Amino acid sequence: MNTLEGRAWHALAGARGVGPKTLWLLAGYLASRKQTASWLLQNPGEFETAMRGSKASIAANDIADQLNEDAEKFDGRLVTVLHPLHHDFPQQVKNLKDMTPLPALLYVRGNVAILNRSGVAIVGQRQAGEAALAAAAALAFELAARGINITSGYAAGIDVAAHLAALRAGGTTSIVLAEGIDHFQTKPELKDHLTVDNILVISQFEPGARWAPYLAMTRNKLVCALSSAVVVIASGPERDASGTMSGTYDAGMSALKMGIPVFVVSPGFFADPPAGNRRLIAKGGREWDPATGAAPILAAIRSLAGHQPPFRQLHLFEKTED
Repeated sequence: MNTLEGRAWHALAGARGVGPKTLWLLAGYLASRKQTASWLLQNPGEFETAMRGSKASIAANDIADQLNEDAEKFDGRLVTVLHPLHHDFPQQVKNLKDMTPLPALLYVRGNVAILNRSGVAIVGQRQAGEAALAAAAALAFELAARGINITSGYAAGIDVAAHLAALRAGGTTSIVLAEGIDHFQTKPELKDHLTVDNILVISQFEPGARWAPYLAMTRNKLVCALSSAVVVIASGPERDASGTMSGTYDAGMSALKMGIPVFVVSPGFFADPPAGNRRLIAKGGREWDPATGAAPILAAIRSLAGHQPPFRQLHLFEKTED
């Protein structure tokens, strides 16, 4: 994050009252003027024009203070800030931002070129059982061996099983954090498989932000938005007996809302079917039998090549039956 433009965007994000909506608004203004965030900071009089039509406001002094702080805090960090005007910022996130809240800034480490690959998100419960873990690993391995990037949230259980299988297949994986990127630590299972080329670590949160349940729920939408398809291995109910919402269920519903293809492991695959799988299928996800392997998912990705989301789920799945 030690480039001037990266620091400029981070300073904008750190100003009081500035959130993703404001950053997207500024990005649109700068794109229309063919200017940069650095230019905007040097011309604070442009803020009023840029923010026209928005209830938000930006104090130039706040940004100047943040910029000075960043120069000391992030100097030499191996972190890249991807903003909406950055050539590596994922296009699908731009396409979906008006359908669901999505971040305008991504903090990344690793092989940024991975963002240009077709990707599949594999998600599921932390305590999913051996059958679910095996299904996740087998699918991730097959997809990765075919050049598909595997995206997940780095939680214990299904997430880590998917990341690890992708690396064992000689493929790539994207780790989407529910905390700031400064807190990323390589899990022991992955340590012997990581290279500079096969991993991309992504966070939408302030680099120093610590993990919290609401950050994990927020992160789920980004996991989906970075993917060409989402596979739900095992999901809890929308809310458990204590009222806690299932992160996996939320991810599945978020993907459906965004029109991203959703595949859900058939309840019949399990001796004790996960409570959320049947419900997600009823909501529009496609029932998927792990015995069929990656073929249905690859067919869905191929059928959507060259098109932009949102996609109509029924039409998508009708086409994959050809």
